Amino acid sequence: MASIATRTKKDGSKSYMVRWRDPKTRASQGLTVASLTEAETLKRLLDANGQSFEIAQHAILSNEKRTPTVAEVIQEHIDLLIRPSSGTTKTYQTMLDLHVRSVIGHVPVDKLDYRLIAHWVKSMMAKGKAPKTIHNVHGLISAAMNTAEMLGYITRNP
Repeated sequence: MASIATRTKKDGSKSYMVRWRDPKTRASQGLTVASLTEAETLKRLLDANGQSFEIAQHAILSNEKRTPTVAEVIQEHIDLLIRPSSGTTKTYQTMLDLHVRSVIGHVPVDKLDYRLIAHWVKSMMAKGKAPKTIHNVHGLISAAMNTAEMLGYITRNP
């Protein structure tokens, strides 16, 4: 079974080491990745495929060809931030988990449009969220969509 170890760098940022045993040679293997999401994905793929890195790697490469979801794009945006404070990262992660993932997080990013954003805003208001909270989370979504545009996932920010 694969495992994940968190490593703290000198600058305070973190990386994640995924370790597993090669099923053929029984030798310990490891790969360091930049985000916890990547580490968890690799661990799940290794565990699901008998610890075969070749199969897991093929699955990752095949998966890269599909359009990412809104939640995946926001997570990637958070992971790509240059030198964020730990508080900022934690706040953005909380926003994603509490306010986006369950409502529009499952939508492919290229299908996100004005109607879905309006639906999201109305759902936030129906939950009694403060206008400032809605504004802040909308800012995160907008920034993530700018990142998605720069990465070529979408042609324009909805």
